[in-house]
Amino acid sequence: MRKIHIIACKVMQRELEYFREPGTTYCFLEQALHDTPDRMPEVVQRAIDDVDHDPSCIVLGYGCCCNGVVGVYSSRAPLVIPRVDDCISLFLGSYQRYRQFFWQEPGTYYMTGGWVTEAKDPLGTYQKYCQKWGEPTARWLIRETFKNYRRLILIDTGVYDIEPYRRRAIDNAEFLGLTYEEIRGSLGLFEKISRGRFDDEFISLKQGEPVTQSMFLAER
Repeated sequence: MRKIHIIACKVMQRELEYFREPGTTYCFLEQALHDTPDRMPEVVQRAIDDVDHDPSCIVLGYGCCCNGVVGVYSSRAPLVIPRVDDCISLFLGSYQRYRQFFWQEPGTYYMTGGWVTEAKDPLGTYQKYCQKWGEPTARWLIRETFKNYRRLILIDTGVYDIEPYRRRAIDNAEFLGLTYEEIRGSLGLFEKISRGRFDDEFISLKQGEPVTQSMFLAER
């Protein structure tokens, strides 16, 4: 039986566990890692090094993520990574589909239920800023951060009831003055990760081979 160990961002936990297979193990890391991408390789590397069994392979549920996985390696088992820039492509099902939405409207902010659960949506961030700096400064920071966005898209992957998150997404769009859209996501890449169906949408590394930025730049 093939034993896959998955190390991934917590925002995609429900999508990955939807395809839970016997022998598959998981380690979910906090989404807040993306706030400090310079620290991210260290934390991901530690999660790899801390694997306490011998899996057939280790899969990272990340994209390049602002070089947040560049330099990491696995000395225990082969390492596999989706060939995507960030997790939006995972929720949409492919890098190509993400590019289609990008060219339609580059200024798009994407949300899933995972973002809301982790309070990493704009309103959640705004509330944290209010506690730290007060409302006027928090509002200015949020406006500056999102001033180039025009659209908010809620991605429904179908693995949980979207209704509670729909209201929150609409509130976010209204707060930021963005147009709101809702689209159906895809579980295709999550299924491939969970079931070990690695094709040219993935980067496969040998034991000890480090991740490089150029690996994500190959033609897709």
